[in-house]
Amino acid sequence: MWEEKRIGLVREVSGSSLTVHIDETITNLSKKIGDKTYFIGQLGSYILVPVGKNFLIGIVSEFRKTDFSSNGQTAQRYIMTVTPIGTMKEGRYETGVSVLPTAETVVYLLEDKDLKVAFSVYQKFNFSVGKLSMFEDQKAYLDPNRFFGKHIAVLGSSGAGKSCTVSSILQKVVALPDTNIVLIDIHNEYKKAFPEGSQYFDLAELELPYWLMNFEEVQEMFVDPTDENAALHVSMLQDLILLNKKVKNQRLAEMITIDSPVYFDFSEVRARIQFLDSEKTVGTGGSKEGPYFGKFTRLLVRLNSKLTDPRYAFMFKPKIMADSESAKALMMMIFGLTGKSKITIMDMSGIPFDIVKTVVALVARISFDFNFWNPNRRELPILLVFEEAHNYLSSSDRGATAARRIVERIAKEGRKYGVSCMIVSQRPSEISETILSQCNNFVILRLLNPIDQSYIRRLVPDSFSGLDSVIPLLRQGEALILGDSMPMPLRVQVDMPNPPPDSSDVSFFDKWKQKGAKTDANEVMERWWSQQRTQ
Repeated sequence: MWEEKRIGLVREVSGSSLTVHIDETITNLSKKIGDKTYFIGQLGSYILVPVGKNFLIGIVSEFRKTDFSSNGQTAQRYIMTVTPIGTMKEGRYETGVSVLPTAETVVYLLEDKDLKVAFSVYQKFNFSVGKLSMFEDQKAYLDPNRFFGKHIAVLGSSGAGKSCTVSSILQKVVALPDTNIVLIDIHNEYKKAFPEGSQYFDLAELELPYWLMNFEEVQEMFVDPTDENAALHVSMLQDLILLNKKVKNQRLAEMITIDSPVYFDFSEVRARIQFLDSEKTVGTGGSKEGPYFGKFTRLLVRLNSKLTDPRYAFMFKPKIMADSESAKALMMMIFGLTGKSKITIMDMSGIPFDIVKTVVALVARISFDFNFWNPNRRELPILLVFEEAHNYLSSSDRGATAARRIVERIAKEGRKYGVSCMIVSQRPSEISETILSQCNNFVILRLLNPIDQSYIRRLVPDSFSGLDSVIPLLRQGEALILGDSMPMPLRVQVDMPNPPPDSSDVSFFDKWKQKGAKTDANEVMERWWSQQRTQ
């Protein structure tokens, strides 16, 4: 039995890889074992190497054909490079390798039944994200506790299948009785994928009041750091907001800090700044400009532009969220504590782009702070899903840092408080390296940008070495999955979501060939003026 599985010999051994020469008798690079034909040397396929009583499992990371000299004659041989990833001990699979084989050790194909042994420990969770590309009858089982609890990065170029992959993964847990997911939906794609067990909020209509912001978020929104009076703007805002919070919340006055999520009246704060900016005193020599005269003019312009803009009404003109007590109902709604939903979809497609980063920072921070102060945090694990994360978690955006900083904190400390992240992006090289470096699980779909490919190589474990060459070749919805939650790096065709998200591309050519419904410019302009979007 073992002889029919033999494919070659180990010729060289290094600290991180094996060089294997394929037997000369194998010319068509395939072996039929039982009813199945196995192909030899495919990138991402697996092999077995006996080491004493155990078996080393390796993954093929490189395959080539080269000239080989023997007894004065030159012949061509197939050679493959193998990265060791685990060990089979007494019928049980263990991640990692303690003993490497020596040269001249025989190398065998890994059969379906051998792979089932490796997945046997993980099958108890009955959580699979798809089927193995190399073994289409074998499901890719994961440990869902490690998968969702240790941060996830879903990375792939536009059109590679990110939205479908995210929907498929989340649909597998949204049916559970006490799932808690908050999804930042930048393009309103996910409402269709979760018709049940979810709640959908259009943030342009949901009240997310300004007084929930901490001072860093207020400062980022209103203070121009290049203004010569920026330091004065910061200190005055801080003093006036804190004072107003204490005045409006007498019961909590002694405990309130500048970052406390309690109601304050921004119009009163603004009125006081307006007074200081235009203040004049009357003395013996006539009227005299006050000490702050004209120093808050640019701050007032920024304040007025936000406070009076109808696009920002969901933050600065709350009708329901008009006192501190209303925050309790909002928290219950966002985190599904009423029992009506398992996933909260935050649709940000209708809010101004320049405020997206602040809103993301606010949603992420209140999620973290809620469980930080929650004595039962272990009973309420929360997964935050950041779609199109490169838009607001960039390390190069020096002008807007609140969102990046809070997500960096969650990436580093969130697991202690039951808060985990799923980072979804088509441009991983633009995302803060601090955030991605804390991800323990990677779902890598097709990536075409060489800069992004190079960035991924630096972040992922050594067991990924050599597999990066297949990233541009992956099919739509096919992914390389690696991390703490699985026995070995896996090449997986992810299950299709049912129903799918609303993320499909427009078929330009097909539409151009047909006479479809005409666009009514009058209707479009009326919707544009009234900010009424199609759901």
